[in-house]
Amino acid sequence: MVNSDTTLRMYLQYYEKEINLTKLAEKAYREASGRCSVPVQNIQVYVKPEDGRAYYVVNGGFQSFVNLWDSDRDISASSLSGEINWMNGVKHRLIFEYRGHQCDCDSIIERVIEKYTNIHAGKKMHEIEIYIRQEHEAAYYVIDGRHTGSVSMFA
Repeated sequence: MVNSDTTLRMYLQYYEKEINLTKLAEKAYREASGRCSVPVQNIQVYVKPEDGRAYYVVNGGFQSFVNLWDSDRDISASSLSGEINWMNGVKHRLIFEYRGHQCDCDSIIERVIEKYTNIHAGKKMHEIEIYIRQEHEAAYYVIDGRHTGSVSMFA
């Protein structure tokens, strides 16, 4: 079971590179908030590692992108927390695009939680780390520092 205080971290690992997806989503959200003339009510972030970019669409209209791989420098030297307070009413989706296929981040999280709860019925989760390897078309997870496994990105 996922507690309200469960920590979730997601990373994209693409060949020899890694990026914190929560911080990337926060970067896109902050940039969009500064560039849009109206408040951000809905944001969709499309991560395309082969392009080196995360494209975003705000409120179904405004579109732009943030770079993936220079984000590490931007993030480490910035005030990005890696925690977005989505409770402010912003609808959001984080989508991976790879070789013409799309996979949404929420579906990966759901598959990880379902697999864990099928194996460890009734155990609460306190920390979930998910490492997405698009070239493997898999998401590897570590729960509470000791339970590991993987799920398909495109199940």
